Amino acid sequence: MSKLMFNRKKSSVIPELRPMYKIGKILLILKICCSGNKGSLLKLHLFNWAMLEPERLKALKISSEKKELLLGVWGIDPSLNMALSFATAENLLSRKSNGSYQLTEKAETFIAGAGLLELFDNETNDLKIINKKITETMVQQTAKRWNDEI
Repeated sequence: MSKLMFNRKKSSVIPELRPMYKIGKILLILKICCSGNKGSLLKLHLFNWAMLEPERLKALKISSEKKELLLGVWGIDPSLNMALSFATAENLLSRKSNGSYQLTEKAETFIAGAGLLELFDNETNDLKIINKKITETMVQQTAKRWNDEI
């Protein structure tokens, strides 16, 4: 009878799935692109998804200039939800009654102390171009179209 032997080897986790990396991205998005350092779950997913591909980020930049969201749909990432839970548990974020997430004082201290803007320098530069021009209203109007199409 033949036997198969497996040797488990360590493999690294891609940065996009590491909770601290994802938390860093969330804090950047809220700090740079959200009014009052507060954003909805859908908006966070939109920015997270757009930041994965340069073409998507370019579409978001164009949307910010035209004041109309050109992206009709975007991905929902379960690892972002997990990172939001971790960040909330660590008091980096607070959850508001309307479901949005807001930076806390601890998050502001963490961003400054860790030099997060410098660590994510490319992302920071891209997000500063978009700034706060993608509004919650734009995101909600696009999401409403999803319901209308069903």
